[in-house]
Amino acid sequence: MKLLNSLYLLFCIALASTKTVEEEEQENNLPSFSLASGFYNEESIELEIKAPNPNAVIYYTLDGSIPNENSTIYENPFILKNKSNEENVLSNHLGIAPYRNFTPSVKVKKGHVIRAMAKLPDGELTNVVSGTYYVGLNKTQLYQDNPVINIITDPDNLFDYEKGIYILGKTYDDWIKADPKRKDAQDYLVQGNYNESGRKSERPATIEYIPGNDNTAVFSQDVGIRLKGKATRTYYQKSFHITSREEYGKKNMKFEFIPGNMRADGKGPVNKYKTFNLRNGGNDSEFGKIRDMLLQDLIKNDYFETQQSDFAIVFIDGEYWGVYNVYEDYSDHYIKNNYDIDDKNVVVIKSNKVESGEDEDIELYRNTVNYLRNTNMTIPENYEEAKRQFDVEGYVWYAAFYAYIDVQDGWYVGGNYAMWRVRDPDNSVPKADGKWRMMTFDTEFSTGLYGDGTDYKTDIIKQVLNKKSSMARQLGGGITYSLLQNEEFKNMFINALCDMKNIHFESERVQKAIDEKENILLPLVKDHIQRNGPDWALEYPEGCFKDQIKIIRNWLKGRDSVFMKFIQDDFGFQPPNKVIITANDFNMGSFIVNNMNEFHQEYTGEYFKENILYITAKPNQGRKIKAWKLKNCNLANRTKLSIGIYPKKGCTITAVFN
Repeated sequence: MKLLNSLYLLFCIALASTKTVEEEEQENNLPSFSLASGFYNEESIELEIKAPNPNAVIYYTLDGSIPNENSTIYENPFILKNKSNEENVLSNHLGIAPYRNFTPSVKVKKGHVIRAMAKLPDGELTNVVSGTYYVGLNKTQLYQDNPVINIITDPDNLFDYEKGIYILGKTYDDWIKADPKRKDAQDYLVQGNYNESGRKSERPATIEYIPGNDNTAVFSQDVGIRLKGKATRTYYQKSFHITSREEYGKKNMKFEFIPGNMRADGKGPVNKYKTFNLRNGGNDSEFGKIRDMLLQDLIKNDYFETQQSDFAIVFIDGEYWGVYNVYEDYSDHYIKNNYDIDDKNVVVIKSNKVESGEDEDIELYRNTVNYLRNTNMTIPENYEEAKRQFDVEGYVWYAAFYAYIDVQDGWYVGGNYAMWRVRDPDNSVPKADGKWRMMTFDTEFSTGLYGDGTDYKTDIIKQVLNKKSSMARQLGGGITYSLLQNEEFKNMFINALCDMKNIHFESERVQKAIDEKENILLPLVKDHIQRNGPDWALEYPEGCFKDQIKIIRNWLKGRDSVFMKFIQDDFGFQPPNKVIITANDFNMGSFIVNNMNEFHQEYTGEYFKENILYITAKPNQGRKIKAWKLKNCNLANRTKLSIGIYPKKGCTITAVFN
């Protein structure tokens, strides 16, 4: 038996080695371009295609399709010039969105897309190489320091009547034929080819990434693309899901697609992606386009997952497609790449369905959410069991965040939500303890979307506290109501609500974050709207965009003005008191408020005298906390590093380090 095992092992090694040799031979025989994909300011450039084997025949295409032996044979270098004055091709397709036959009235920016392969003397065909060249276009003037992402794919993958995933197509015609009354259906209900989902909807493509501070591509890889979203699939500009697979060439994309995106475990940047998303902005696609990015940036924390993101300019087969948001994609591989947890041991539930894991994992989820909703949390043992199954401390902040931003299709109303855990706990790895943890996504149906920014007075907390309300009967509302029966959770939740207003959505911080995103998008808006609409914004694109940003500003300003009164009224408190927290010397240490936010300078916030406020000292190395100086505060409890206080009017707390 040992001999058989040894022979089998040698066979596997030999097979792997053979595969590696074949891959190397294929790599060594690939044709190559004389210039890197990218932007060239010159009026014209000369581009050559070369094959390592001088006897190879090179075939090429210029429309994004895969070359074959019937394609044009390469003979002489290309002289490439500015292509933007040529007629639009892909952006002239109709049947993209229900009831909207929009096409750009201007000629959009364009580049040359070239795909090539070589036929070797023995008849073997090489893999395809792809390049995109924008000649006579100044990338910095057009797109400032934003990255550009090229998607190169056979146009039929997107626009073919039967298999094109970007259009209404045959699916729509069949849908109408089955019931002609559907011609009057609301647009978000209209079925088309774009509704095809899952692996069967994936189409082969090549992506190239040109960094914001560079003119040429630094990353190129063959991938799979499919559409992403629910109702937003019916939008004119659609979102993409990008996937790497071995069948396309590589299991992962080893590149930092989102600059500054750090691993959740703190071990450096995320530099490997199995998947990522190019998002159109979701429900906010035709409005401000920044809502979800803004809100997730403002709440970024270590307790629950938030998606990191960046802006990018997308071209498809060399034709300008508009501004997109590059997003992390929640999956088992996201957890693996952020925490070094085995992806086979990860379960992700998204809106009551298994997103990653095994079908039977749904029972793990159902058991926990049913326990949380239907158990008496005033009994200490029950609450401790809830904390064993569920990251209650992290949930406090997640629930407070959603109460503040009032997402119309989010957690509290049973809409978009996700959570994850490991199937088999491993306490040696952070967050691999088997507890369910929340994940934030698609928060843009909020902050005045579809309105004028005056609908900021909705009191989510009041609805959750009312056991008979429709919200309390939803999953998110029901879990929150149940946990609020426990005094420990109630105390943490009230503090988290206060800190949504005091810290995360502090008015000056919010306005600065909006300014940053507005300043990035404003120079890009005209080209984007001319390409994608909406029609009502075509005449004054920058003005319409500014109006949408103003709505977001006004909503968040309004929310700031009423939120503490919500907490006061809903919990029967007296008006909040201003609390000042400082230290005798910030060179010796810092402090953490409510186990969440660390401060290295004096902090002022509003809190209620009926609820314990927690402050934790964090001495620097070689220092220690000597004492706490309290003024107009009642001490509730104290540990070695932390104190809990009831704040009165004029409350000041000083951490004294030595």
